[in-house]
Amino acid sequence: MRLADVLDEHLLPPMEEFEIEDFADILGDHWSGTLWGCGFEDFISRRYGDDGKTVIDHFLEPPARKKDSVSRAYIAGLRDAAISLHEVSDVKPGESMVLRNLLMDGEPVTVREKSSTRTLKQWDRIAVRVVPVEDHHVMSGAVLPFSMEASEFLFDGIRHALGLQGEAEPKLGHEQLRRCAPIFTAAWLFTELNRALDPEPPEMLNSDGDPILFHEMCFPLAAGVLQKDIAAKLNKVKAFAPEGKKFWNWLAPQRKRSTGGRKKGLTFITDMAGATVLGTLELKGKRLILEVNSANRAELGIALVTKAAGKLLR
Repeated sequence: MRLADVLDEHLLPPMEEFEIEDFADILGDHWSGTLWGCGFEDFISRRYGDDGKTVIDHFLEPPARKKDSVSRAYIAGLRDAAISLHEVSDVKPGESMVLRNLLMDGEPVTVREKSSTRTLKQWDRIAVRVVPVEDHHVMSGAVLPFSMEASEFLFDGIRHALGLQGEAEPKLGHEQLRRCAPIFTAAWLFTELNRALDPEPPEMLNSDGDPILFHEMCFPLAAGVLQKDIAAKLNKVKAFAPEGKKFWNWLAPQRKRSTGGRKKGLTFITDMAGATVLGTLELKGKRLILEVNSANRAELGIALVTKAAGKLLR
């Protein structure tokens, strides 16, 4: 009964809003299982009764079930973990990735992960529980990919639930995040059902108001030029913020955003420390790779790179 009540908190609001009885036929069985997993992970970590124990506490207490130490550490970690929205970076397919918690202060965390790292990429956003297991971190089983639209829907829901003011990304404490778990599922489901039932996509724009069109530009290094030679040139460009020895974020000058006069459509904005990320640069072997999300930024980026290190590149 308690599980059913928790699942209703996660799934019932969007189902009632769209007047549907089963979203599996609309979104597919895979997402049906994932959404059930979101509710289940919330349920087993909630505290019930006079002793305030969770389902996991009862599972782990003596007589202890026969589980290896890693499995017990994962289950105990899942009990204490809170779902949050994370930004993906430094993806190593089949091995690991770095997650930055967008709703809590703290340092990014490297998680060991195989399957998700084969599909996720830099700047993707996911809602998931990050679970400490002995000397490393892993993700829980229920993972929801969040678009920018779903992220804004989530932020609005959290602000409303907690009575927060302003439009910036809210910052929460651990217990606040635990209580907000159903909002993550509902925000994702609201967005995906709306997209599935009204499939006409809105025009996607970046923060400059330009249509989204992803570009990847390759600059081969000139003969005899080393990566350190290019890095030295890029480090002198104020707009290029280094993130390691071979990676830079191209940041726009910080300014107050205004939506006045822009085209209608969904605005896609990637932020880092309050500054808009215009693109990324990465040294890979004998190449410098510049990635941006519009034709205009492609031209500007080429000009900046050429001015900084033109003679060292082909």
